[in-house]
Amino acid sequence: MKLKLLGTFLVLSLAKFGAVYTDSNYTEAKSCVKCDNNCNDDDDLWHCIRICCPRKNTMANGGCSFEEQLFRTKLNLNIKLDDNSTETLYFNNQTLLTTPFWDIDEMIGLSRDEYTLYKNGTIYIHSDKRLKSKEEYCFYPHQIYSDFPETIWIVLHEWSSIAIPGAYVLTSVSLICYILTIGIYLFVKELRNVFGMCLVSCIFSIFLAYLIWLIDELRLIDNFCSLAGYISYFIDCASYLWLSVNSFCLWKKISSVDRQEHRHQFLFYSIFVWGISAIPLGIILWMNQQWEEDLQKWNWLPLVGFSRCSVEVYKLASWVYYLGPFTILSAINIIMFVLTIKQIKKTKREINKLTIRPDRTPACLAVDFQKTLSYLRIFAIMGGSWILFLVSVIELNSIIWNIFVILIRGLHCGFGILICVLLIFKRSTFRLLINK
Repeated sequence: MKLKLLGTFLVLSLAKFGAVYTDSNYTEAKSCVKCDNNCNDDDDLWHCIRICCPRKNTMANGGCSFEEQLFRTKLNLNIKLDDNSTETLYFNNQTLLTTPFWDIDEMIGLSRDEYTLYKNGTIYIHSDKRLKSKEEYCFYPHQIYSDFPETIWIVLHEWSSIAIPGAYVLTSVSLICYILTIGIYLFVKELRNVFGMCLVSCIFSIFLAYLIWLIDELRLIDNFCSLAGYISYFIDCASYLWLSVNSFCLWKKISSVDRQEHRHQFLFYSIFVWGISAIPLGIILWMNQQWEEDLQKWNWLPLVGFSRCSVEVYKLASWVYYLGPFTILSAINIIMFVLTIKQIKKTKREINKLTIRPDRTPACLAVDFQKTLSYLRIFAIMGGSWILFLVSVIELNSIIWNIFVILIRGLHCGFGILICVLLIFKRSTFRLLINK
């Protein structure tokens, strides 16, 4: 019954996606929400002022929760006209055009003599001689907390992530496969050992992470965007830690002589994973509460609910709280994978020395296929591929790199399908199901 309800939810979600385009960074024309029908994309600053709207501030009617506060405050800008004269433009006499954040944005503060703002919306930054069109920047909404207009704070749009074709359908099928895998492992008693329960916990964490990602992309959690973002970060931390626990358990199971499982071993692993995951969550929550309105620290904060509900992972600062720690864990998992494979080869070599027969004909093709499949299964369980997923976050302007990113992210959108095939559709699991 629960699986049927989940399937119904996924179908309805995909139907919603078919009707509403959800990539907020594709084009401004499709993603901007106007608070006045008289505002057109071709209008200059006399008719339309672009204000960045974080996802967490987006309201159901398309506006932003800070609009009324902006209109109550007398904010003004000095605009350079065509005849080189300057005139003051007041926000409360204009129409706001709320635009979304991009995946990589840069916050900069400019004093009056560090920029020139033209009537058509173009801004010229004197320090590095950059000329930005009105589509390439927006005004940060919380100007009222600064010494505006002596200093203005603008968000420069730098880069937007690549759209993965078929990601939503692939993720939906993958989520169903995660549920199927978890259900079979919980149904078969022989699979409910310490390693099996660690594997189930890991798969469940990845399932939750991609479920939150999917409903975030489908704009179904805007009402509690920040909460969903922090939960997503907590689940991401737990997923990578569970992959490391899986790597350790599998390596220990293969290399250790004493394979007896301790009574409270899984409980210890659970406390370790969920407890450690709560530490970085508490840190980024405290940092955002303390310094989110400090515009000078904005570029280095682990912001939640801006370009999307999840924590920002594409900017340089994410190497401190996201990419860096998870890359280290993934590298450790790869080392554990190499050690595990070496131990398996060593054990097989010793067994072959004891059982080899002179008249034996080697079946190279069959052995190689089974060996490759076993290694692939271990590689997936240990999370060896997730380091490629983290690397794919890096921004490189290359067609070959874009193809690599699409393939890697597509693989991980459908990771549940791969896990289901490798763990469920194998001879030993079928035998256990038949016996059950």
